[in-house]
Amino acid sequence: MLDSHDPDVPCADRMLSTFILTLKELPGVGPKTILRVLVNGREAIMGTSLLDEDFARTLGDKALMRALDRPGVSWNECEERAGEIMDRAERHGLSVLNPFMSTYPRRMLFNQSFPPLLFVRGDVASLNAPAAVAMIGTRNPTNVAVRMGRRLAEILAGEGYVVVSGLALGCDTLGHQGALDAGGRTVAVLSTPVDGAVYPKRNQELAERIVETGGALVSEYAPGVPIPQRQFASNLVARDEWQPALADGVIAFETSTEGGTNHALRHALKTKTPVAVFDYSTRHDVDFYGDPRFGGNVAYLESGNASPLYGPDTIEAFKMRMEQYRQTACNIHWSEASSNADSSSGTGSATPAHASLEHVVVDQDGQMRFDFS
Repeated sequence: MLDSHDPDVPCADRMLSTFILTLKELPGVGPKTILRVLVNGREAIMGTSLLDEDFARTLGDKALMRALDRPGVSWNECEERAGEIMDRAERHGLSVLNPFMSTYPRRMLFNQSFPPLLFVRGDVASLNAPAAVAMIGTRNPTNVAVRMGRRLAEILAGEGYVVVSGLALGCDTLGHQGALDAGGRTVAVLSTPVDGAVYPKRNQELAERIVETGGALVSEYAPGVPIPQRQFASNLVARDEWQPALADGVIAFETSTEGGTNHALRHALKTKTPVAVFDYSTRHDVDFYGDPRFGGNVAYLESGNASPLYGPDTIEAFKMRMEQYRQTACNIHWSEASSNADSSSGTGSATPAHASLEHVVVDQDGQMRFDFS
């Protein structure tokens, strides 16, 4: 596996990431094509020291060949723009992760799709923490969720969980703040590049605290590249989907039957990631079944798609579900040294002993899956 920290291959990661960025710059080449090229061509990619246009053509991907043969397309110009992005990332102290690197989030590889590149500001180790939970929900939580959500994030972060969320106002902010209250780490998945102003701007100070305390800001969007207004809505959906992809389970504090939270929950259910929601049915100060603000919570509970959270026993039960998912569904096992690492202080160097790009295969229908045979 290529690793930029290996003194024998100091430029290998940059070279491969630049190659991937060059592919992204080609007209008509999207993430699915890039992932297919990386997976099907991984042996050739790992065995070469020259990732240029001639090499790209030897990979034989039809969609890639069509893009390269388009009139007016210049590989050199695309590669030059890719190099400028890499230079900007380096100037801003950002990490650029590709799926061949040991620092790329292992959990993400268990999705049918995952970002070909990630740009990270902060501690990349927080993306591969031994335990991680996504905490999400409405931008307008009730007072009950404000109290319970922040406190639950504080409890789990105090136990060593990295809290993953999307830096949105409301429940996302509660999750991040609760983790910081405990002196723990938290990861924010952004819908914008990590080197500019965050969205929403009101959480810029929170974003800085996340980085300063050993967490990370992560985005699939290249630094210095403006986001077109027409693309922003789809970026928010993608951000919602990548949050559960970085975690062992997803907890929704409050959600209606519509809204961005449901993008994340549907994605989690699709990948069989454990889901839990706050259950207020035993409370007398909340109209749990009649208030539309809790409609999503009720629907996920009644369908059996989510575990209820309303007390210590239910929290412990959901933690067991997350542990089982991590160990069996993801086949991620942690080395003895990793399990003894001080995850709460951020000093541990925990890395999964299994799950890497070499185990990913592309089915005939184009879907990606892991094969450990």
